[in-house]
Amino acid sequence: MLWLYLHFPTLQLDTLFASFKQAQPDATDKQQEALAVAIVDGRRHSVVQANTHALEQGVTLGMGLGSAAALCQDLQVHPYDSDVEARRLQDIAQWLYMITSDICLCPPNGLLLKVTNMLSLYDGIENYWNALQTHLAHLEVQTHYSTGVSPYAAMLMAKQGRNWIESNRDKLNESLARYPLTCSELPTKQVEKLQRVGIQTIQDLLGLPLPDIAKRFDIDLVNYTGRLTGQFKHPVDFYHPPEHFRQYLELLFDIENIDWLQKPLTRLFRQLEVFLKLRDKVAFELSLTLHQRDHGDKSVSFHSAQGDYLAEKWQALSALTLESIQLDGAVSGLTLSIVRADEVQVHEHDLFSGVKGRQTALELISTLQAKLGQHSVTSLKLTDDPRPEYATQPSAPTATDSPKVNAHLPIKLRPSLLFSSPMPLEQKVSIVVGPERIVSGWWDGNPVKRDYYVARSEQDQWLWVFRTEDKQWFIHGQFS
Repeated sequence: MLWLYLHFPTLQLDTLFASFKQAQPDATDKQQEALAVAIVDGRRHSVVQANTHALEQGVTLGMGLGSAAALCQDLQVHPYDSDVEARRLQDIAQWLYMITSDICLCPPNGLLLKVTNMLSLYDGIENYWNALQTHLAHLEVQTHYSTGVSPYAAMLMAKQGRNWIESNRDKLNESLARYPLTCSELPTKQVEKLQRVGIQTIQDLLGLPLPDIAKRFDIDLVNYTGRLTGQFKHPVDFYHPPEHFRQYLELLFDIENIDWLQKPLTRLFRQLEVFLKLRDKVAFELSLTLHQRDHGDKSVSFHSAQGDYLAEKWQALSALTLESIQLDGAVSGLTLSIVRADEVQVHEHDLFSGVKGRQTALELISTLQAKLGQHSVTSLKLTDDPRPEYATQPSAPTATDSPKVNAHLPIKLRPSLLFSSPMPLEQKVSIVVGPERIVSGWWDGNPVKRDYYVARSEQDQWLWVFRTEDKQWFIHGQFS
């Protein structure tokens, strides 16, 4: 077996800086590097993560908060949050799942990959690592890595920054044996107990037969040693992508301008695109929750009539929707989730229909709904009522139900513009086509009995007029 361990030593820090870059895309590299940021453990009040600018000013890992603040006066301090790293780890696993399988989460900042099954697919360890490294570079997270003959071996060398890819078992074991016991996953008390009897390195530990270890020490040390060398099976729980998309993004600083939310949203939409692409689905409705400090949460819905999975499509729709949103307070975080999704529908196109433009009818509906509101865009649906006033009724723009049309009946001539109510005819016209008698509506108390004509006015307008029983004339529509 060959394993690969990915260790992310500054995962929370990288997550915060990714939010900063998305929120302030105009910031130069010098401005970003000038920020001194440290992640501090709230229990011990010590620095657990620090960026380059903070390290250059003398801040070191494990240093107390007071000493770090004295060395760097403009130090920005954020409390360590394992949940932030756990969520980010899920995002990385989902991103890597596109090119590799058998991923195991090692919270809060590690991923274990089973390489053996992927070597035949990528024709060797080098091709596999090149594809993995290229895919991982898009996330902009600091990564330490190493292969190993067992999960514990790969984990030990990766956490020490070995940063190498090797498939030769002898070389892997030789490199592993050089590390001291303090680098292992053994408890501190166990390491001290071994050091008192002269066992200082991994090589010293592996030189002892397992039966002797079982006699002199506990069974946990036997299991660790066997798993470290690959003699014992190491049980792992492999990662499976979740069935429901719900992602939270914590912002590096509060945002009070609604326009500045577009950049952080880009990151969430990219995660959405990966989620939908893996499942060959499209989303029709998304829900964005704006976590406002001291003002509660605010929800915004995004809709797509035809369903989309591309990040750029949802980015455009969200920009139009957010134009009409007013914030009640500063936004400290965002949560994006899918409300409605479905399988990708195959659309058939006529080869001889010609070019009709890049935007489909459903895309136009989505754009109008995002700009004007979902309930401000309606369509007309045909009914079976012969009365012109009731021949159509408003419906949802994406509704597909319509009455069945009898193909044996002739197509009736109807105007392009039908007036909401008939108007008296007060001009001279010439009758061209007609009459067409409509007698209907006796069942609902709105009876009509009219003779309709197509007429032409003196200004060359084509009108749809009718005459009632008492010989009064009205205009009911106009042809284009």
